[in-house]
Amino acid sequence: MGNPLFNKNRLKLGVMAFNCSHGSTVTTAENSWRMTWAENKQLAQIVDGSGMEVLLPVGRWKGYGGETNFNNKTFESFTWASGISAVTEHCAVFATIHAPLIHPVAAAKMAATADHISNGRFALNVVAGWFKNEFEMFDTQWRDHKNRYKYLEEWTLLLKRLWQEDEAFDFEGDFFQGKSLWSQPKPLQTPYPPIMNAGSSPNGQLFSAKHANMNFVMLKQKSRDSDAAQISHLKNLALDLKRSSQCWIHGYVVCRETEQEAKEYLNHYVIEKGDNVAVSNMLDIFGIESLTLDESVLNEFKFHFKAGHGGYPLVGTPDQIVSKMQDLSSMGVDGILLSWLDYIDEARYWIENVLPRLEQAGLRAPFTPPLL
Repeated sequence: MGNPLFNKNRLKLGVMAFNCSHGSTVTTAENSWRMTWAENKQLAQIVDGSGMEVLLPVGRWKGYGGETNFNNKTFESFTWASGISAVTEHCAVFATIHAPLIHPVAAAKMAATADHISNGRFALNVVAGWFKNEFEMFDTQWRDHKNRYKYLEEWTLLLKRLWQEDEAFDFEGDFFQGKSLWSQPKPLQTPYPPIMNAGSSPNGQLFSAKHANMNFVMLKQKSRDSDAAQISHLKNLALDLKRSSQCWIHGYVVCRETEQEAKEYLNHYVIEKGDNVAVSNMLDIFGIESLTLDESVLNEFKFHFKAGHGGYPLVGTPDQIVSKMQDLSSMGVDGILLSWLDYIDEARYWIENVLPRLEQAGLRAPFTPPLL
């Protein structure tokens, strides 16, 4: 059937971060995501049956402190992807990997295994690594930003060779050396599974343009024009290299029958119940090390990080949200990864009330489940 990442829907959809405690919401509000395997499986199957394209886990090894200790409890993403792949039939299932923590030979084998379990629906989100506190747990070298992407490029090139070359080969690089490198079985997908990267600095953007099928971008949200320019720039970088790259964003969702209900609930879990200590810790690390956000927007983004890990707000009625998504699509957004405070109940509401409207708007085709 092929990987659904490359279907004809103008606006693709997925669900992210439900392998982590609290998901994407940095809040003490009731119904915050507890993150059990039973709930992960249940949500994955709900999303899979709806026709959305992606299930994406966060790669996290340590929490951010505060009352919630946000994301401190997390399922490892490759084993998660294999388990989720075994209980779903349609969605592309990602693993998220911090490249400096796993050697390409191991990553190649792990990814190929997941690709076979998923019957060719696996995809990989590669991360250069920016959370220094996590690296200290592994006693692994933590590189400055420029060398971080040099390392990631060599890591990725070696990974791709392991996925594609049938004969053993020697490798002598700046960061990796090895004799008779080899990996079998190969992934089912050719030439290899799709790759996503969230590079936002100039070095990160160039890496994504050269090596990724999808750039996962954090919109600065200063204005519509600036957001559109941000997306256009990323796509043009890939086109200049004679490649094409999808642009995906994260959207946090509060969808209710009335706009007032949606805004009141957002205010409740962000302003009244938000974990300010955890989000301050997160922004201190994220802003300094990832170079994704400059200081001028860090404080403004505290709200968005409590609401949904810095995502784009999809808040309002089903019709209002569809209108926002039409605008995002017109700006060049190819896909949106969604998160909610209460994933299961709110995902069901989304599937019942938003997906049909997206089809009516021409952004998506009706879904026909794959034949088993």
